[in-house]
Amino acid sequence: MRLLTTALAALVLGGAAAPVLAQESGVTVRDVRVLATDPDAVAAFYEKAFGMSETERPMNRPTFKEIIINSGSTPEIAKKATSTPIVIATRPKDSAPAPMALLILQVPNLEKAIDSVKAAGGALVRGVAQAANVSYAMVKDPDGNQIEIILKP
Repeated sequence: MRLLTTALAALVLGGAAAPVLAQESGVTVRDVRVLATDPDAVAAFYEKAFGMSETERPMNRPTFKEIIINSGSTPEIAKKATSTPIVIATRPKDSAPAPMALLILQVPNLEKAIDSVKAAGGALVRGVAQAANVSYAMVKDPDGNQIEIILKP
């Protein structure tokens, strides 16, 4: 009986603890920032290469810009998108892009995404490869920022 009571207590306590452990932390990714020496040109690249649109320009000064883009073929669609927006912000002309991809985009077709990147003025850094059952490629935007593109399962 003692064993049954202990097992039942463990089950009840374990069941009560499970929802607590599964709760959200309240932290979400608000947006992702990509730095560029020419934010207008880089925003245009992402729009053309990945079918995104500008949704807002909270900072638009001669020395510093922030251009917010998101998934969507028009600004109206992009404003309603639930995906995480990208903020293209000014990087000093004399600073280098990050040495590794800081932006990872999931795409429905890797080859088409690579072709779109090239057509929009970007370049292929590393062709399609596979690791941990994920197919990916490395490309870069015209400002030299690396982008990892991953095949959407």
